[in-house]
Amino acid sequence: MRKFYFILVLLMAVLAQNCLALNYEKVLKNRNAKKAYQKEDFAKAEELFKQNSIEYPEDGKIHYNLANTHYKNEKYDEAIAEYKASLKNEGVNKAKVLYNIGDSYFQNKDYKKAIEYYRDSLIENPKDADTKYNYELTRQYLQQQQEQQQQQQNQDQDQQDKKDQDQEKQDKQQQNQDEQKQDQEEQQQQDQQQQQENQEQQNEQQQQNQVQPTEEEKKQAERILDAMQRAEDDNQQERMKKLLQQGQVKKVDKNW
Repeated sequence: MRKFYFILVLLMAVLAQNCLALNYEKVLKNRNAKKAYQKEDFAKAEELFKQNSIEYPEDGKIHYNLANTHYKNEKYDEAIAEYKASLKNEGVNKAKVLYNIGDSYFQNKDYKKAIEYYRDSLIENPKDADTKYNYELTRQYLQQQQEQQQQQQNQDQDQQDKKDQDQEKQDKQQQNQDEQKQDQEEQQQQDQQQQQENQEQQNEQQQQNQVQPTEEEKKQAERILDAMQRAEDDNQQERMKKLLQQGQVKKVDKNW
């Protein structure tokens, strides 16, 4: 029995020693980190606070200090995440943390979110003058931002409208050019067709305008042909007579 108690006491002593060692290491890192922060060596402070935040994730104060170093290093998204993590610990000043989150959103120019967290901070501490000032200032910034965005939208819309009008004008010009080209091609085809028809008419007219023989010329030509035919007949008869006289013509019976 005594042996059991001895072992138990020994284990408790070892655990206590380990806890003291861990707490000492934690305190030492926090102290060194704070010193670096005070010297504005925010990179070193961030590294030390980050090590402690990993080893002691439930310690809200460590997350809060780490968030401050992120803010100083202009890492506003990381700062917001660490500030929100610190809110899980009831030991932190909630109004101050909400105020710092609002500041971080302000630096990111997310004025709408900044206003929300300034308002939440005022709910926790309605008398804080800095929070009231930042809340009103951020509302003015948000209004200006919205006006600028609206102006930019109007400018973008005007530019788009002008671009659409220019494109429409170009399309219309192209369409007119295409129509003119088509009209020219059709006109050329019509001109070629007309030229061809005119040429055919000219050829036909030339044929019609060729010299036609008169009635008298026709009769004279017929008389000449008749005379030639008669002369040919007379010559034929004369040749036949000669042949008969010479006895060279033979009578041949036909087989009908």
